[in-house]
Amino acid sequence: MTTRYCIIDCFVDEPACFGVPPFVSPYPRYVFGALVDAGVGPENIDYLTIEELRVSGFAVAGEYRWCFVIGGAVVPGKYLGSRIGTLAEITRIAAENRRHRFAVGGPISLVMPPGIGNAVTVRHDIEAFAFSAAAGDPIDSRRSPIDVARWSRAGAEVVARHPDHPHIICEIETYRGCPRTGHCSFCSEGASGVTEFRETDEILAEIEELQRCGVTRFRLGRQADILQYGTRFAEWRGGFPRPEPSALAALFGPLREKRDSGGISVLNIDNANPGTIDNFPEESAEILAVIAGSITPGDTLAMGIESFDDRVAGLNGLKVAGGRVLPVVRMINEIGGGRTGGIPVLLPGINLLHGLSGETPETFETNYRRLMEIRDAGLLVRRINIRQVQPIPGTPLFRNKPVISKKTELRFRYYRDRIREDIEGVMLGKIFPPGTVLKGCRILETRGGYSYGKQISSYSITAKFPVELPRGVFRDALVTGHRERSLAAIPLPVSLNALPQKALEQIPGIGKKRAAALVIRRPFKALAEAADLLESVEPGIRVLLEP
Repeated sequence: MTTRYCIIDCFVDEPACFGVPPFVSPYPRYVFGALVDAGVGPENIDYLTIEELRVSGFAVAGEYRWCFVIGGAVVPGKYLGSRIGTLAEITRIAAENRRHRFAVGGPISLVMPPGIGNAVTVRHDIEAFAFSAAAGDPIDSRRSPIDVARWSRAGAEVVARHPDHPHIICEIETYRGCPRTGHCSFCSEGASGVTEFRETDEILAEIEELQRCGVTRFRLGRQADILQYGTRFAEWRGGFPRPEPSALAALFGPLREKRDSGGISVLNIDNANPGTIDNFPEESAEILAVIAGSITPGDTLAMGIESFDDRVAGLNGLKVAGGRVLPVVRMINEIGGGRTGGIPVLLPGINLLHGLSGETPETFETNYRRLMEIRDAGLLVRRINIRQVQPIPGTPLFRNKPVISKKTELRFRYYRDRIREDIEGVMLGKIFPPGTVLKGCRILETRGGYSYGKQISSYSITAKFPVELPRGVFRDALVTGHRERSLAAIPLPVSLNALPQKALEQIPGIGKKRAAALVIRRPFKALAEAADLLESVEPGIRVLLEP
């Protein structure tokens, strides 16, 4: 009887890795590659997602020697079109499929309950466990950089089995570990051991394999700080090693060529440390120029500021003093803020955390005030992510969780809402003014007469269309306005004869009365027939209209 294996992707969301569709994390790719490297034929490996199992009532059909379950949300968010697998769902998969053996890995392994007899919790690398399990001697161990070099390429073909293929974006690991001498109180990256950089040629070889499997979208996102890739650890300042611009140039140069030749349609990055920019502004500026010249427009350089309160920063080992953030944001704006196709190429993102040691009600007022300084300086921040900290077991914050008073919690919520209204909303309107065109939004949900779509890219913003469109189709979006964290848009081409009245009302310069008149007078054979009703529409938007 042929020995078979199954990979069950329940998706991951962690500080240095994202794998919720349309993203595909390295985890299932590495596991697939490890099995192939151990001698398992690709035809004897199945790949399922949690969404497919939900449809089947969590029944795992077939006969498998091992089922490798990957999942866990360290930084859970709201997902459009997909839902990350929960702890309850993952335990249910094992409990209701007793004839199978399960190995559970990824961040979910930190909270897996004991007592599920047919499930093994893998604390280290599930890909290393899969390799040893296929050899008949399962061991919970760490993989090496040499392992990753083999498994990343051998596992590329699993992406062709993803339900959304080829409309996916692959998360690419550049290194693991944190190059800083000190580490944040809540994060496990520094606890993962010595920083392990992947060789540039190996990263490029993995991307080429994924391209051969039909993937054209990539994000270099699985690292603590993209600016520190390839550092030589030769000189230190403020606990940070001096970054090495030549290493980034060697990586992004070939990627830029692939982008320019059409082999890469989306190239994004994620995770940069503001402390690197603050301590080494010259080298950082050189690296940012390389990145901005290589990526595709609309990207976000996500930075973990966590708190602008200097006392909180000191108690939690954070990266940069609150007063030093504005110059960092200014540098990114100056280098990456130019627009291509109406979209800024690269803007900063700011992550803030609630629940850190030393927080007081005044902490959140400080956060608000510092962000207002950035806004009033005319600088842009693409995304402000405010969330409750979830410390990883084994970290200092996990061992000494602060007690949060009701007053502190209420103050947090008050300033969170003010930040979204007074700062994030204002910046959103500047980044995506009415008339902006977002290319290739994929419709992910339709409900209540509206459709919701996003580009397949990093931190893509939701466009809300006032029409019902088929799920899965791609439409260009004409931005007509913005809401708290999303855009109001109408699909292109804009047909005056076809759009419902509520959609026509959204077009700047039309409004309710003119929209009603358009509906009464249509159909139009030519745009000139509606000229009197379109006179207040800006020329840049008017050229996008058609009968």
